[in-house]
Amino acid sequence: MKILNVIDSLTQVGGAEQALVNLLPALQARGLECEVAVLWPPYTLATELEKNGIKVHRLDIPNRWAVIKGSIKLAELLKKKKFDIIHAHLFFAEFYTALTYPIVSSPRRVVSFHNLAYDTDPADTNWKKIRKQMQSFLLRYGTNSQIGVSTAVAEHYSANLNLQNVKVIHNAFPIQNLACEDKKIREHYAIADNEFIIIMPGRLSPEKNHKILLQALTIIKQKKLYPRLLIVGDGPLRDSIQKKIVKAQLSEQVILHHGIPNHELKAIMQVADVLVMPSISEGFGLVHAEAMSVSTSVIATRVGGVIDLIEDGISGLLFPSGDAASLADKIAQLMTNPKLREQLGQYGRKRIETCFSVDVIANKYVDYYNNIIRNIKCVE
Repeated sequence: MKILNVIDSLTQVGGAEQALVNLLPALQARGLECEVAVLWPPYTLATELEKNGIKVHRLDIPNRWAVIKGSIKLAELLKKKKFDIIHAHLFFAEFYTALTYPIVSSPRRVVSFHNLAYDTDPADTNWKKIRKQMQSFLLRYGTNSQIGVSTAVAEHYSANLNLQNVKVIHNAFPIQNLACEDKKIREHYAIADNEFIIIMPGRLSPEKNHKILLQALTIIKQKKLYPRLLIVGDGPLRDSIQKKIVKAQLSEQVILHHGIPNHELKAIMQVADVLVMPSISEGFGLVHAEAMSVSTSVIATRVGGVIDLIEDGISGLLFPSGDAASLADKIAQLMTNPKLREQLGQYGRKRIETCFSVDVIANKYVDYYNNIIRNIKCVE
């Protein structure tokens, strides 16, 4: 079976992009022939895919709305390679994949939804309303099946785009034991051996809600608790977050670091005492699961796909979105109770192993794709 995955770009900071890197080698190992078509740069993760024997087609579409050129390029690839299934990820990949249907109708078309787009960017202008209607039409008439990476994501797109039977298949995560040099990492970030480390990775954008974590640190200072916080990422709020750090007099506790490659981030996660994610919205919770996979305890907001991932009090701690006092209590609880911290980390890893590991999710995709092919043969 030949599968073409289509995605907007292969940036190293995207959740959908990393999900492909995690999953496709396992599908290859199960006998599926996987290739990837990337609409435009950056192609940062292409090398990692190619090292695992996955061919990457760089389409170099000049801009997002180069509709005619983009559709023709993708259609030419479909005609040439004779794929059984086209699997699109993210909006423009969905858009171009659906537009090729009148040109090359034979492969089955699957779409994966990775976020809660209409929560964070509602259709509140005329253009956004038109785009939403266009997306709904193209998905219903230009694709055959849709997947949500969490229950919340599946329900979100079902409701917003009038879709039926959106299936839930979660993201996949490798279970690995990293050779992690705690001392070197602490030295690199000037963190003492006895200091408690909180890490918060992700895009510096409003939906990640960094200000709540800074407020929580201010609250627990009153309890004479002074954890070090490492914020890792890039985005439009960098200057704003830096000003908030200074204003709250947290400069000695907080490090604001630029984004780093995924393998480096996982090494830091393994050294950290806890990962904290106070997000307003999460389609799944990629970094949450990555921390859990290396046995790092997690504190996160009870939103979106995080509810699928974390069992509150068992494989992590959840708190209400926007509640800085509750977050402060959770951080203080883990700082003063190392046994609980270790237990959450162990159960978190077990949760990934049994429900979200690459092997578990790859098997679900093999069954899913086989069902699609069988349905075609039944119709024929």
